[in-house]
Amino acid sequence: MKIITCFSYKGGAARTTAAANISAALASMRPGVGSIKTPLRRKVGLIDLDVFSAGTHSVFEIGDRDIQKFSPSIQDYLRVQPPPGEYAVAGGVPLDHPFMNNFRMLRGAEGNCHSGFTLFPAKPRPDERFVVQKQHENVLWELMERLENEQGFDYVVLDGESGIRQMAEIAIRLADIVLVFFRPTWQHIIGTLNTCQEDFLVQSLKKPFYLIPTCVPTAEKSDGVFLESAAGLMELRAFTQQVPEDSKLNEFAAQYPDGPGYFWSGAHSGGERVCIHDSLYLRGAERVIVFEGTSPRDRAAADFYAIAAEIDRLHPPA
Repeated sequence: MKIITCFSYKGGAARTTAAANISAALASMRPGVGSIKTPLRRKVGLIDLDVFSAGTHSVFEIGDRDIQKFSPSIQDYLRVQPPPGEYAVAGGVPLDHPFMNNFRMLRGAEGNCHSGFTLFPAKPRPDERFVVQKQHENVLWELMERLENEQGFDYVVLDGESGIRQMAEIAIRLADIVLVFFRPTWQHIIGTLNTCQEDFLVQSLKKPFYLIPTCVPTAEKSDGVFLESAAGLMELRAFTQQVPEDSKLNEFAAQYPDGPGYFWSGAHSGGERVCIHDSLYLRGAERVIVFEGTSPRDRAAADFYAIAAEIDRLHPPA
């Protein structure tokens, strides 16, 4: 089993939407459905570790009220610490759960997603007594062992916190692979660059991590989203493309060709940088789209699948 942690230096980088879509793509079962080319057929667990701002359930169109009543949540598991084997069964929302009806029926997951796909949600309003503690790392390690050895998961994806906070650090330490999401803006890039240069991520862990830009705020006319004549659009596009170069992000990525340089510097996809284009048409509709029908502007869905396929190729389950 491999553990994938999704991290972002700042919120609003589409980390949660990406985590859900990449997880679903890893669990794909049929070719030619939506963005899926070759199904990856992995049993995937998705755990919401954004314990103070949980929202992974919303990408599956599950309401806050339902998850608030659901028990045990990940916060319940960490606070009460029941046997991890019990939580691995009771704390999951599997594909056949009523909460997953919209994902299963409306979003095309019925028959197209591994039947073992499971969401482990967090309460959007945690108990006031919940505090992240160092021992939670050991408790989560025990859960990972049960998910691998007893439940047979191939991948567990952790939707971690934004910023370097205690739970974010735990999620990164648990990971075999770290996906770092950022917007191509100065605040996101400089913060992401500084974080990735910290010894904690680059030197101490010695594990693969990939930089994935999201939300490119411009579009070609052929995308049918914006017109090229829109006021300031071309200037905004040129500025956005220049930021990574001026900020030395490209220079940093080139130093790690087996790490962040892979998704950022154009090592695949015909030499194009792989970005998740969510700002163009996913804002207000943040959901799992990899099984939905394709159109010329569904670049986001195609990118979610491409990233999942490359992770599966480079880091297959042990």
